[in-house]
Amino acid sequence: MTSPVDPSQLQLDLDHIRRRRIGQFILVMLATIVGLALVNALFAQPLAVGTLFFAVSALSLALFLLHKRYIDVAGILAALVMFFCIAQAMWTGHGLRSSVLLVYPAALFFVMIMIGKRAFYIAFVAMLIYMTALMTANLQGWRQGPENMTEVRWLLDYTILLTCVAFVIRVLTSDLLALLDSHHHRMHEVTRSKVAAEHLANHDNLTGLPNRRMAGYHFDELLRQSQEKKCQLAVIFVDIDNFKTVNDSWGHQCGDELLKHISENISRQLRRSDKLNRIAGDEFLLLLPDVTDTKDLEPVLKKIAQAASVPMSFEDVTIIATISMGIALAPKHGSDFKTLFKQADLALYDAKAAGKNQFCFFNPAA
Repeated sequence: MTSPVDPSQLQLDLDHIRRRRIGQFILVMLATIVGLALVNALFAQPLAVGTLFFAVSALSLALFLLHKRYIDVAGILAALVMFFCIAQAMWTGHGLRSSVLLVYPAALFFVMIMIGKRAFYIAFVAMLIYMTALMTANLQGWRQGPENMTEVRWLLDYTILLTCVAFVIRVLTSDLLALLDSHHHRMHEVTRSKVAAEHLANHDNLTGLPNRRMAGYHFDELLRQSQEKKCQLAVIFVDIDNFKTVNDSWGHQCGDELLKHISENISRQLRRSDKLNRIAGDEFLLLLPDVTDTKDLEPVLKKIAQAASVPMSFEDVTIIATISMGIALAPKHGSDFKTLFKQADLALYDAKAAGKNQFCFFNPAA
């Protein structure tokens, strides 16, 4: 029997994908920084040691946070490092004409997919502000770059181009995220439908109790647990006395209410480890694990019988029902569910023959 799929697992799967992709992005950034450092060292080009140290340290921290499952924080930190490295390269290099600016659309794409829409807009506006500050520094003579770019039209050109690229990224990623969200929603609905279908297949519609199919599953689990504790498992066949008379006298609606009334009252007397199943009609199967002595079981059976006989009012009628019970023990009487089920049924027949409203244990010698 398969276990129901937990709907929250879908969200966990998505978080796992985000965590994995952000980790790959950080590792690529680390490899890129190391590669650039080696290339510049090979061609005797000076590098800002402080910048490299900051970038490597911050990315290492992002990996640590990612390992601790602070996914959003790690993604934001990685995006900030990329922005800082691009900004620093533009300042010390060719400014707006720096080839490193070509990398920024990739950063925007990453931010939109992995962090969110708000972070995307912040990253886009931050670059526009930085480009304006860079041009202002050129015009005021605060910075002397090899590109010698002092015309404002260059800023306008690059602003228009970056805005166009950002728009395309925004549209494409929005469609992609919408498809992913739709897929996630459909998967969630499918999972909910599957869980609901499994519940209907394994439970009784009227009382909500597990059905006969689940009884076999519960038996295997409880028998294993009881054997580990060197105890017995009581298999108890429960039948409502004179139930047909109730249906014939007051109708099937009254009979249904009585079934729910008795099942609820019996359930209140049980431990969490006990299992009450509705088999069919007015027949129930009760599984009580961890039985050490049949003498200790008798008071429990009497308490269950008393709970079942609590009066029920239906319209202007008060009904007091009684139950008969037949008990077989595993592994004393066997360890096969079908065999014990039949033995409990035989014991129930003895209880009925003895006058009803009582319980009988299976007698192998009978």
